[in-house]
Amino acid sequence: MKILQLATLAIAVLCFSFGRNANAQTVLAPGGGITDFKEVFHLDTFPVLVSGLPSRIDKDFGLAQVCISISHPRVSDLKVELKSPGGASIWLTNRNGGDDGSGYAATCFRSNGFNGYIHQGKAPFSGEYIPDGRFEFLNNGQDPNGTWQLLVRDLRAGVTGQLHLISLEFGEKPMPNLGRSPCSLDDATACQCSSGDAANCQLLPDLLILEKFTQQQIKEYAWNDPDYPGQLRFAATIANVGDGPMETIGKNEWVCGNSTADPSALCPDGKHPRQKIYQRIYQLNNGGMAVRDVEAGTNYFDDKPGHDHYHVDDWVEFRLVKKELGQDGKQVTKLVSKANKVSYCLWDTGACNSSDGLCNWGNTVYGENNLPNYGLGHYAGCDSGVQGISVGGYDTYGMLYEGQYLDLPRGLPSGEYFLEIEVDPNHLYHEKNRSNNLFSMPVNISKQ
Repeated sequence: MKILQLATLAIAVLCFSFGRNANAQTVLAPGGGITDFKEVFHLDTFPVLVSGLPSRIDKDFGLAQVCISISHPRVSDLKVELKSPGGASIWLTNRNGGDDGSGYAATCFRSNGFNGYIHQGKAPFSGEYIPDGRFEFLNNGQDPNGTWQLLVRDLRAGVTGQLHLISLEFGEKPMPNLGRSPCSLDDATACQCSSGDAANCQLLPDLLILEKFTQQQIKEYAWNDPDYPGQLRFAATIANVGDGPMETIGKNEWVCGNSTADPSALCPDGKHPRQKIYQRIYQLNNGGMAVRDVEAGTNYFDDKPGHDHYHVDDWVEFRLVKKELGQDGKQVTKLVSKANKVSYCLWDTGACNSSDGLCNWGNTVYGENNLPNYGLGHYAGCDSGVQGISVGGYDTYGMLYEGQYLDLPRGLPSGEYFLEIEVDPNHLYHEKNRSNNLFSMPVNISKQ
């Protein structure tokens, strides 16, 4: 069986490579066992040795495709990353596939994968998908020669699996759908403002929830469910469709409560210290680019399995409400359930494209065609110093990520309710438009 799987993947990889790019070079490497989660963080690392390539990968020649074959009865347990010899990394897939979807069979990742985004697909996976990360963060001018690493984390106990094979394909024009405005942080001459003085204006972000991601990843769990009893779980994706990036920076100001703290030590309550963070606002200044930093919220190190990076506090709030008519005939909104304000790592997991319709709000589809500063910013990781969402970028948290749920009260009557997701509920950050920060959708709840 394993031999058949390996042969199938190898044939698929070679077909993809030669069918798309005559100058493609493909590197194959074996896999191994995937360690089951046992309440202890574990990382399985699988090396891929690359040699003989040009010393620079970028938009003209670079990593074009990554293929994996994994047998696992519940692939939503898995987070799979690819790390370059220089230390840059992207998520290929993170806890996708639903509750019990199984397997990645000759599954390939490209920046323009034919089957769409992996987090919109259903397991078992096969064919081409767009990964959870962005290939441009790897094709960034680095030297590709050396040892690449496929990193696999199992984040839920009970079942285990096997990585059978990995392949990396390098070729010309590796990101055919990459589109960027000539506006950049280094050269502001092509940057534009949608309002105000075009020569001296603030390039503010505009944050909104992308409804399709939530609509496609939402599920109610019964009280007898062994893993998510009495929960309504859902995805949330925040896009930036403004004039400038949503960027936070830290200045190494750490606190425990109101006291100055050492970031390498835990607070007296056993929690990690918080860092004061600032929103960096970019401003056009007579053809140049100026910045100002405005005090905002805090971030902290999240050590839960699958994270191990820094989260921005109080980024979203989830609510379930019931809308009824009052005695006076006017609509009354009653709060049924509310989650604590959920912290997120802010970075670009995807990019809005005018062609796919994902970045839609108010019947407007946002992308490279109508965002004049499209691509402004560059946020590839969840560091304590800098995080953010580029213009036209979005940040996705899937249905099975930690904190992506509301507890449903016992005895809750069945019927129509409304899920509300609010971005920046404390109004800590400056935006071009706050009227679109609240997303609402109807949800039919079974009797709890």
